[in-house]
Amino acid sequence: MLALTRYYLALLGHSQRYLPALLAYLALCVILYADPHSPPLPLFGVSAGGLLVVSCWLTIALLDIEDPVQRLVTLSHARQWRRMITGAILTVLACSLVLTAITEVWSALKSFKIQPSALGIGLLAHLACALLGIAIALPCSRLLVHRIGWTVLAAVIALFVVLLAKIPLVHPLLHALTDEEPVGGPLVLALVTAVAMLAASFFTVSALVRRRS
Repeated sequence: MLALTRYYLALLGHSQRYLPALLAYLALCVILYADPHSPPLPLFGVSAGGLLVVSCWLTIALLDIEDPVQRLVTLSHARQWRRMITGAILTVLACSLVLTAITEVWSALKSFKIQPSALGIGLLAHLACALLGIAIALPCSRLLVHRIGWTVLAAVIALFVVLLAKIPLVHPLLHALTDEEPVGGPLVLALVTAVAMLAASFFTVSALVRRRS
């Protein structure tokens, strides 16, 4: 699995498809953390929502890089679709954790103080959003949707619903963070639902891809 993850990291790096998402996220952080006196939790709410979009983008970009022949070669080495998809998930999760670390260090440096509780909440909020972004991206990728136009449309609609509709996924958490309301319950809810959504997406997509092949 480690070798597969390294392969996907190299594949994503050489393709440079990560650049638009990375630059957009860094631009968002520059704007958010320009004022050193701003409270950290509302800013974490916005950057966590941004990471949800970035993790979705990276997952689709990574899974769409390989053409069918390349994917079959990768599958012959991985031996199972589930191992291939798991490798892609771990790759995007690693990228998301790096971006989360950059965000939290940036926040601490700009405010000239470290708030362990706020940083812990921010870490978990970003993790929940990253997991949900990956869960959204898996069924929208080339694994199931072969036309990029339909992929983009499906992903945009799903992200719009998750971020703006008042459904019990990450919306309650992001709302609590940005409005500086109690975040304990929404944070647990977001983590549990994100893990559940990723598991459901993973097993469903794996089963459908294996059936089609």
